[in-house]
Amino acid sequence: MARCTSCGAELPDYYTSCPNCGGTQVVRDGAAGVPQTQPSYAQPLPTQMGQPVTSVKGWIGWILLCSYVPIIGVIVMLCTVKDPSAKNYAKLQLIMMIIGIVLCALMLLILVPALIGYVRKAENAHVVYNMIQAFIH
Repeated sequence: MARCTSCGAELPDYYTSCPNCGGTQVVRDGAAGVPQTQPSYAQPLPTQMGQPVTSVKGWIGWILLCSYVPIIGVIVMLCTVKDPSAKNYAKLQLIMMIIGIVLCALMLLILVPALIGYVRKAENAHVVYNMIQAFIH
């Protein structure tokens, strides 16, 4: 006979867990008080381990939401999702959006003055061309 280490119930030798309390540590009579961990063949679901998992359909929905409504979708995702990997995805999306906004602002700060200078030079060149053309004809 075996005994459950959690509640002390007597169990047949072929039991791997206690039907009374669900404990998985069972002491066999020959073990003299040394608890032995019996393997459990049913793997616990991630939600049982305290980590809810987003399904494939959920991931597709979040990705579509973040793609079509970028900033609001990421904020909604950060506030509502419980899956740690989905939260990390939302944080990454937010960081990438911020980096993109900063890079676009820097490019505008560089390109707009360059474009203005180019337009002014083109206008000056056009004026000079018109002056030269008046002398040629």
